Amino acid sequence: MECIFNELSANPVETVTEAGKVMAHFVGSVVAAQQFGLERVRLTEEIGNDLYNLPLASDYTVGSWLSDERVDPVLRDRFRQIAANPPLLKDDEIEALSVFERSIFCLIEPAGTPEAKGFGAAYLGNWLLLSLLTHDQWNTRQISGWHWFLDNDGQEKTENVIVSHFATVADVELHKPWIQRQQNELLQRSIDVWEKRTEFFSDIILCGDVQKQLRKVGMSSYLTQIIARLRTLNGFAASWTSGDFDLTALKTKTNLDVSVESPSTMNLHSASRRFKLPDGRRELFEMHIKTGNFRFHFYADNQNRKVYVGYIGPHLPTATG
Repeated sequence: MECIFNELSANPVETVTEAGKVMAHFVGSVVAAQQFGLERVRLTEEIGNDLYNLPLASDYTVGSWLSDERVDPVLRDRFRQIAANPPLLKDDEIEALSVFERSIFCLIEPAGTPEAKGFGAAYLGNWLLLSLLTHDQWNTRQISGWHWFLDNDGQEKTENVIVSHFATVADVELHKPWIQRQQNELLQRSIDVWEKRTEFFSDIILCGDVQKQLRKVGMSSYLTQIIARLRTLNGFAASWTSGDFDLTALKTKTNLDVSVESPSTMNLHSASRRFKLPDGRRELFEMHIKTGNFRFHFYADNQNRKVYVGYIGPHLPTATG
């Protein structure tokens, strides 16, 4: 499970002392959420690649706080673990979570706030929203906002939406039942994907240890994206009626980010890319689809014109790391 950082909460407070309290709440709440299955904090592109440059007080950023000798070193270390290479949530990834062609979000209070990208992503992905406790506004377990969107007929619509939110340890405790329900629903969806694989994906074959891998993925927010990528690959496989598998066509005709492993990676790590087919044979699954930190390794059987997916999970070892 993941949560989305609320970029609108990144506002400076009056003093360095207050900034220290803000960071203590932030670290404490994330650590508490991790005990219930939170895997990582996602950032929108408005924030940038990390949280270190966020202003906490006048001339005092998160980076300054990390260098401040007055800060508890345990607290600093825990923050570094939380903030190490947080993955950006790209605009196209946010849109992929929604059935709407275009969505704009803003908060109801205070009026006139900028577009709320993190809030919108949390709503569309049914994720928790995480804030810095820089204002009493963020001391709440729910945040309300407006959602403007175009429906499938191109008609403009507006709705009031609510997102589950936390900024303190107390908020996390209140969300425990909701988090557990989300985890159970995701796990059940992953089980359904496997059990109904021939119904959902009639033109590709899931094999290897994909069943076990899907159960693990089912506890994360990547499941929706994985299902979408598998459907796209399935649609392309259905159109494969002659000749050898055309990787170039797959790249140009779909939105999939597809690669083939480099020779250096295969020289070092080919064994980790060899997966079992349903008939017991093992083949090299060099082609892979990328989505975030996850990879789908697949093999195209040119003789029978079948596409096999043998691995879905975190990226495998490469020559560069």
